[in-house]
Formats: sequence, C-alpha cells, structure tokens
Amino acid sequence: MACPAIITGDSFLLRTLAHIDCQAQVIGSYGYLALGQPGSTASVLMTSLLTLFIALFGIRLLFGPPPGARDLVFDVLKIGIVLTLAFSWPAFRTVIYDVTLKGPVEIATTIGTASGNARPGEGLAERLQRADNAIVRLTEVGAGRNLGALIDSEAPGGTFESSALADDTAFGSARLLFLAGTIGTLALLRIAAGLLLALTPLVAGLYFFPWTRGLVAGWIKGLVLTMTGSIGAALVLSVELAIIEPWLADALKVRSLGYAIPAAPTELFAIMLAFAIVQLMMIWLLARVVFTRGWLTLPDFPRMPEAQLVPQVIGNARTGSGEVTILRAEQIGTAVENVVRREQTIANERSMRTGLSGMSEVASGSGGPGPVIDGGAPRLGSSYRRTSLRSSRAGQARDRS
Repeated sequence: MACPAIITGDSFLLRTLAHIDCQAQVIGSYGYLALGQPGSTASVLMTSLLTLFIALFGIRLLFGPPPGARDLVFDVLKIGIVLTLAFSWPAFRTVIYDVTLKGPVEIATTIGTASGNARPGEGLAERLQRADNAIVRLTEVGAGRNLGALIDSEAPGGTFESSALADDTAFGSARLLFLAGTIGTLALLRIAAGLLLALTPLVAGLYFFPWTRGLVAGWIKGLVLTMTGSIGAALVLSVELAIIEPWLADALKVRSLGYAIPAAPTELFAIMLAFAIVQLMMIWLLARVVFTRGWLTLPDFPRMPEAQLVPQVIGNARTGSGEVTILRAEQIGTAVENVVRREQTIANERSMRTGLSGMSEVASGSGGPGPVIDGGAPRLGSSYRRTSLRSSRAGQARDRS
C-alpha cells in the first residue's frame, strides 16, 4: 500500500496529514497480519504460551484443588479471547482496529458539528490547509509597515511602535507553531495507535497469566489514550480554526483595502503559541485520566474502639488479644456453682456407701436369698457426730444479754 507523497505548496499540510494517517493504517494492519501469520515469531510465542497455560491447568487438576465451574468457564473464555485477538483479523478489525483509528474522527466530527465548530461535509484537514494558505498569503502581503495608512492610530495595536516582534519573524514563527503543533500532535497519536495495534499478537498471549496481565492492561490503556487524545486534539484544532478563520479573513480584507495591520503579527503568534501549549496539555491531562489506578475512594470514617463497646472489668483481670473478657461477678457465680455441685456429688457418694454398709445377709431358713437393710445400724460416721451445738462463753453471755 503506497501512501501519498508529500509535496510543497498549497497542499503541504493536507498531504502530510493524509500520509500520517496512511502510515498508521499500514503499520496497524500489515504489522498485525505479519506477526499473526503461521510460522512467525508471534505465532510461535503464542503457541508456547498456550501450551504452558494448558500444562499448568492439567497440573492443577492432578495435584491441586479441583477448579470450580466458574474458574473453568473463565479459563475457556480466556483462551477464546486470546486466540481471537491474535489470529482473527476480521474480528480484530471490527472490534479494535476500526474503533481505534476511525472512531475518534467520527466522535470529534459529531461533537464539533453539534457545538458549531465543525462544518458538515467538510473535513478537518481541508480546513487546516485552507487556514495555512491564508497564513502564507498574509505573510506575503505583510502588515503594511511601509504604507503608514492606519485605520485607527489611537486604538490598541494601531501603531507599529507597540509591536514586540518584527513582522516577518512573527508571521514565520506563527506558521511554524501552527504546522509543528498540528503535525506533531496528530503524528504522535496516530503512529502510536498503529504500533499498539500491530503488537496485538504479541501482547494477547500475556493475558493467560496473572504475572504478565499488567502489560495487557497497559496496552489497553495506551489504545484508549490514543483514541481520547485524537478526539481531544481534533476538538482543540476545531476551536483554533473557529478563532483564526474569521481573523485571517478580516486581516486579508483590511490589507486588500490598502490599510496596515500593525497588531496582526503579534496577535497571530500569540494565538498559535497558546494553542500549541493547549494541545500538549490536553494530551497530558487525558494521559493522567487514562492511567489513573483504580477508583477514588472516600476516607474511612472513625470507628468506635472495641474497648468502649465491652463493659469495664472489675478487678485486676487481664485479657490478651482475641480473648473474651469475663466479669468478676460472673467468675464468683461460676465458683459458687462449682462448689455446690461438688458438695452434692460428695453427699450422693456418702448415701451410697451408707446403704451398702447397712446390708446384712439373709438368715438361713428364711424365705429366700435377698439383701435386707438393717435399720438399727448407725450410719457411717454418725457415731462421731456432735450432738449439741458448739458454743463459747462470749456467745453464751451474748445470748443471755
């Protein structure tokens, strides 16, 4: 595919922009087809990455936990997406290629037409070429320094004494900024888009593994930057044309009437310098937006400490991290309950032993064998039990009083 040759003259800017656009399409399409054809380096690399991915999946089935249905479906979709991006030119052209190279022009034209900065049926490149021709014509006729015929000498910029730059220098520098800003910005965005599109067969295989997935994310962000940058650059140029087109028409009309325009060189240079800076800052701003990591998150609100939610411990109880805090009243209640339970257990054991010691053998000749309880035998330990209450002299004196 032969791109149009660049020639000097009235069609310099138009042919340059057409050549840049052609180069971007050639690099993106033919580069993709060259890397994606069978036997190429990208094809061999893609086959190796796919084999490694399937091998790791098989090892996971043999020795690791079995994957769920969701993981299995995602892995199959991942293989389909990678193979489609790397080797299917019709699908890649429809989904990514045309959207990246042709979508920005349509979007910028729609926005410019709705805002009144674009003209239906007229391309941006033709308007830029016409503005460049007007600047060349204005440079040829000059500002009229030798005429001295001023429309209003008392108005700001009505005399040549306030000119900060020489006429020829200002006109030449203004056209230089206009051409360099336009060609440089569009060439950067278009050629970068073509290069990223051509590298798709190499980048697609990196989507298999999480360690290299960041490169795929960077590749996608680069494509988004070229798209948004092309839209932003086209809108900036349309606004610039909306300013300089009537200005150039008026300046040429005044010069055709034989009057001088002493303020025109400085004004034109200021406009071109300002919009050259705006184009660079527009690309920088869009790059910051595209390459922002994640979403903006609100700061966490202060939370009430857990120590304020748990009642204060009475006493010198110490608790470690992760332990449950026990109140002192609960500890006392638990201790009393354990003592009562232990005393009931001891009383039951004593009752069993006393009953067993009170059994006597059945007398011979009676009705049949069987244990009987001797009701006259004292209980075990009752012979040493105190029969009266213990009292002291102080207690007796207290009771008498």
